[in-house]
Amino acid sequence: MNGSPDRSLRSIAVLAPFLFALLWASSYIGAKVGLRDISPYLFVAIRLTIAALAALALLRAMTPDWDAVRRRWPHLLISGALVHSLALATAHDALVTFTATPVALVHAFHPTVTAMFSVLLLGERFRWWQWLGVTLGLGGVLLGIPHTIEPGIAVLLALSLIGLSGGTLYYKQFCADVPPFEATMMQLCGGALLSIVATVLLEQPHLSWTPGLAGAMAWNTLVMSVFGMALYNMMLERYGAGQAASGFFVVPGAAALMAWALLAEQISPLTLVGLSAATLGVVLVWCHPRPATAR
Repeated sequence: MNGSPDRSLRSIAVLAPFLFALLWASSYIGAKVGLRDISPYLFVAIRLTIAALAALALLRAMTPDWDAVRRRWPHLLISGALVHSLALATAHDALVTFTATPVALVHAFHPTVTAMFSVLLLGERFRWWQWLGVTLGLGGVLLGIPHTIEPGIAVLLALSLIGLSGGTLYYKQFCADVPPFEATMMQLCGGALLSIVATVLLEQPHLSWTPGLAGAMAWNTLVMSVFGMALYNMMLERYGAGQAASGFFVVPGAAALMAWALLAEQISPLTLVGLSAATLGVVLVWCHPRPATAR
């Protein structure tokens, strides 16, 4: 009996990354469904606006650290514009005419790119197997993306990856001292603002409210943006960044299976090889040895 709570906590630690991965992967399917009835930048603008309002309402029920927000709000808006708007808007634009699995594969390379640039820009160190992981991850992405991809789609996917990794690095550099819920709310505001500007300048927005769009919007906004990110924050707080990032290991495979089962998307053998290589690459990059004790 005394060991039951410990076993329960260990079970949560094991299952949390997989539950997060399923939620993250499901957002690609939700986007594909919703984009049948709405233009991509408007989709993201509405999603982020609702999520920002929900986060603000949640904060008002808590005791927020507004001093930290006042100190860092410009940096929080910039990092949010990159992570939430640039990354999501360009990915949604690509998903209008592109399948979900390669987009998920590109996003799954994000932890590897972030770790690699942490070495170059923030002075962190890599071991040999981590550089091998970078090579495998990049090779997996190149294999998994169809070689017939249009240049415009390739640019969108590259911008999406830049938004994810660049925004993460920017946040680490300038906003690491802001509590996570306050930071998330301000980041969502930055993402919503940039997405609204992109909607006005870059597309002719259209919207047709259908049950499919309403379900997709509710799922991606409330389940993924609220519950999914709360789960990720819990993983960061309790188990550390390395274990939390392990949720990305199985995102491409989960997205591929969901796309095959729900959207009838076909997966080529080369894409399967790319998925396997990229997943192994991310695992190697995030495989950190225990720190040595000081002598």
